[in-house]
Amino acid sequence: MLSRLSPAHYLDQEIFARERTRLFRKLWLFAALRTALAEPDAFATRELGGLPVLLQNCDGEIRAFENLCPHRQMPLQKEAFGQARMACPYHGWVFDTEGKVKTIPHEQRLYAYSANERKDLCLKRYAVREVGNLVFVNLDADPLPFDEQFSPELQRTLADITSHFGVQAVHADLPARYNWKLNYENVLDYNHVPYIHPKTFQPLLREGISDARQGLPAAGGADGQALSVAARRDHLAAQSFWTRSPIRIEPWPWHDAVQRYGDGDFYYNFFLYPNVNFISLGGLTFLLQQFHPLAPDRTEVRFTLCAARETRRLPALPAILWGHLKSEVAVLHEDLAHLEALQSHLHDAAPRAQHGQYEDRLQSAAAAYLRLMEEGKP
Repeated sequence: MLSRLSPAHYLDQEIFARERTRLFRKLWLFAALRTALAEPDAFATRELGGLPVLLQNCDGEIRAFENLCPHRQMPLQKEAFGQARMACPYHGWVFDTEGKVKTIPHEQRLYAYSANERKDLCLKRYAVREVGNLVFVNLDADPLPFDEQFSPELQRTLADITSHFGVQAVHADLPARYNWKLNYENVLDYNHVPYIHPKTFQPLLREGISDARQGLPAAGGADGQALSVAARRDHLAAQSFWTRSPIRIEPWPWHDAVQRYGDGDFYYNFFLYPNVNFISLGGLTFLLQQFHPLAPDRTEVRFTLCAARETRRLPALPAILWGHLKSEVAVLHEDLAHLEALQSHLHDAAPRAQHGQYEDRLQSAAAAYLRLMEEGKP
């Protein structure tokens, strides 16, 4: 069957601009780990939907604001992560936990704002939703109900697995020269593994591959419980799901020092629409990959990796995490080379992809995407 998406959906600047307004400024987007924001005044900064976003621990509650001072549009926080009060570094304005201006140095002498003018001196605030250790942000003034994007069942599973996250995490951002949708489609496409990753990921699969599906995540819910294509197209929430597959995990001494998730050596794979792939190897390590759109042919792949919560102190944990992240980046580089080649050879007159039956998840995601793009709502 022909793909629902044309080459223009991966090439056109106007379509890309519409994606920002109708997808990324309407849907809930993963923004940070809750563990990174645990301390008072801890913050994280991100660009989401083309907008600068500040997540700040405000007296124990995570709140999200536009990271722009209303005075001269200077970002309040410039680092990716840190711990500091919300104060503008340019002219010293300080904001309270509601995002309202608290103090302005030499206010009466230099600014002379009226009472009405001062009332409007506040940071734009965004909706926040926490699911376990995952923090999501919605940029819309009238946010989509969270349950319409992520089912309550999926939320419960996410809360359970992410409750095992350790405090330490490592991060990396990798630039790529392809459209963000290609990477999301790639993680939905289990059939590429034996061809693109024969020496890295494929050997980990406990059952091996004698056909396209054996030993790999099936299309559906937990353990391959399938949903009909029609049902997936009808519900935005059905675009986000998880699978579990047997996997080979080499035992290491540090495994006995953490509280792992689950009951065995499984590969847990969560697809969080529109642009996050969250995986866990045996409930021991946890990786979030976010495919952040920069341009029609540019994506930033954001990696966040942590281990399961320590039951005793592991001095070598930072080195362990960086080692695992290096391996994950190596796997992505194998995908990256092919996806960049795919992107570079696309052109306006190129034919649409010819999907097979196993690619029903790609058809389903495309149907949800087109509905959002055309109507601006699920």
